[in-house]
Amino acid sequence: MSKIKKRIIIVSASILAFIAVVLAIALPIIYTNGMLPTVHPLKSAKDGQIRVACVGDSITYGHGIWQFQKHNYPSVLQQLLGDEYCVNNYGYSAKCLFKDANEPYTKTKLYGKSLDFAPNIVIIMLGSNDTKHFNWQGADAFKAEYIDFVKSYLELDTSPEVYLIAPPGVWCKNGDDIMYHISGKVIKEELDPAIREVAEQLGVHFIDMYGAFENRPDLFSDGVHPNEQGAYLFAHIVYDNL
Repeated sequence: MSKIKKRIIIVSASILAFIAVVLAIALPIIYTNGMLPTVHPLKSAKDGQIRVACVGDSITYGHGIWQFQKHNYPSVLQQLLGDEYCVNNYGYSAKCLFKDANEPYTKTKLYGKSLDFAPNIVIIMLGSNDTKHFNWQGADAFKAEYIDFVKSYLELDTSPEVYLIAPPGVWCKNGDDIMYHISGKVIKEELDPAIREVAEQLGVHFIDMYGAFENRPDLFSDGVHPNEQGAYLFAHIVYDNL
């Protein structure tokens, strides 16, 4: 074997070893910080447990919260409710309600798993990503699709109690109301009223998370996603409403 070929092999092996070390260090850190949205650890309910499905996007998933699997709102809610309940987190980062949006929640396997879980309680918070300018189709279109989405849970054999959450807005310290293309203006003026109307029309519960987080940038990690303190407040508000 020539010296050049040997050198190429040595360099290639060194590069691969370096990449392996970087991945071994980086991936656990990325996952712990809630930045691997395709990974969804789910629990199987024990006999007699009340099954709670938390459906949503990255806020539900726990994006940006260190050790998110312990500190996202569904995990904190599990701690508050205790062993009589089995709370599963079906949050999927960047997902939308609109079926023709760039990232529809209903086209994910996780949506099917949330239905198969046969929940007794369903907590839904979707819509923030729908307010992106390339997704938003107006409040009336959102309400029509949201009604169908909620009915897919209401029609389950378990006849679950459903809670709809008006998502927090965009609260940046510099006063911006657009972050990651999510529009705080649309959330406040169109999305949240639409969710409130759907809850009233279907006779399900409504939780005003927008009001709880209004003008509280200290509760966010980046203006959109609640930090650990925000997630704890979020969970306690949901707990108080159950």
